[in-house]
Amino acid sequence: MKIKHFSQFKIGDFAKLEHVITENDVAKFAELSGDDNPLHVNKTFAKKTVFKDTVAHGMLGASFLSALIGKHIPGNGALWISQNFEFLLPMRIGDHLTVLARVIEKYESQHILVLETTITNQHKQVVVKGTGKVRCLELEKLDQEQKAHEDPKVIIVIGGSRGIGAATAEYLAQKNYRVVINYSKDRAGAEATLQAIKENNGNAMIYQADVRNSESVDAMVRATVQTFGGVSGLVYCATSKVTASDFLQLEWQDIAEHFDLQLRGAFNCVQSILKEFVPQKSGSVVFIGSMAADATPMLKVTGYATAKAALHTLAKTLALEFGPQGIRFNVVSPGMTETGLIADIPEKTRLLTKMQIPLRRLAQPQDIAGAIEFLLNPNAKHITGETLRIYGGQLMI
Repeated sequence: MKIKHFSQFKIGDFAKLEHVITENDVAKFAELSGDDNPLHVNKTFAKKTVFKDTVAHGMLGASFLSALIGKHIPGNGALWISQNFEFLLPMRIGDHLTVLARVIEKYESQHILVLETTITNQHKQVVVKGTGKVRCLELEKLDQEQKAHEDPKVIIVIGGSRGIGAATAEYLAQKNYRVVINYSKDRAGAEATLQAIKENNGNAMIYQADVRNSESVDAMVRATVQTFGGVSGLVYCATSKVTASDFLQLEWQDIAEHFDLQLRGAFNCVQSILKEFVPQKSGSVVFIGSMAADATPMLKVTGYATAKAALHTLAKTLALEFGPQGIRFNVVSPGMTETGLIADIPEKTRLLTKMQIPLRRLAQPQDIAGAIEFLLNPNAKHITGETLRIYGGQLMI
C-alpha cells in the first residue's frame, strides 16, 4: 500500500468501509477480549432484557474504525493516539454497518489529524459517533533507498593547490569523489594536484577564485554544478601564513589580513554553497582549524590564532542554524603538520614539538585528509558542530 504523506491530507478528506456483523464476529470478539457477557452471546438471557435479543459488543463496532484508520485514513504509518465514543444505539447480528472517518482538523507541527468518526446501520441510523486523533508517522529512509542524485559526491576544496588542501583533493578523488581544486595564485600547484588525480583515474577540475571576492566564489559554485551536476561538500583549507610577531609591533591591518582570508573567505564560500545545499536539504562543510585556536597557541601568533578561533565558532553557529535542514558543519583541527605553512619554523621548535607528541612525529597532510573524508562521508551523518582533533595525542580531552 502506498504511504500517503501528512501534507497530502486536507480538511474534508474522508474514507469509509462497510461490514455486516455475523454471529461468528461476536463469538471471536468475546473469545479475544474475554468479554463473554451473556447479553452478547446468550439469546435466552438477552430475551429477558430490554433489548430482547443479543447485542454485539460496542467495541466490536469500534474495532472496524481501527481498520479504517490503519488501512485508509491515514493508512500505513498511522498511530491512533486518542478517541472518544458515544454509543447511541445497539448493534446486532445482521446489521450492515458503514464506518466513516473524516478529517476535521490538522496540527502541522505534530503531524496529527483530528477525525470525526461515525458508524451507521442499514437504516441510516448513527449507532456510534466520536472524534479521534491520529499521528502520521514518517518512515525513516534506509541508506540503500536514498537516490543516487541526492549525494552527487562532488567536493570543492578551497586551497587545493598545496599542503593539506592538495592532499585532501587527491585522497577524495581516490574515494571516488569528483573534486574541484580551487586556487587563488598557485596555478602550477593546482595543475600538479590535478595531474596526480588523473594519473590515478580520478575525476577533477581546477578553478581559480579569490575567496575574498563573493562574485568569484559564486561563479566557481555555478561552474561546479554545471560541470558535475551538483555539489555535496566544501572543504575550506585556505589559510594565512604563520608569522611570529610581537603584539606591540602589530598594526590592525596585520590582524585583518588573517580575518580576511580565514573568516571572510569562509563566509563567502558558505553563503554561496548554501544556495545549493538548502534546496536539496543536504550538504557537508569542513573547515580546517588549528590547535592554535583549540589549546595553548604558539607564542606571538595573535592574528592567526584569533582568526582560527573565529572559524571554529563560525562552524558551531552554522551547525546550529542549518542542522534542521540536514546540512552539517564541522572542523578538522590539525596540530603541527609537515606543510609549507611551517617552513620558517626553526628545526629546534619542530623537534621539541615532536617530543611533546605521544606518537613522536608531526602530522602528514594525508593524516588530515582521512579525517576530512570521514566527516564528509554519510557515515558521519549524525556529526555536526564538532572539532575533530588530529594532534597525535598532544592534547587529550
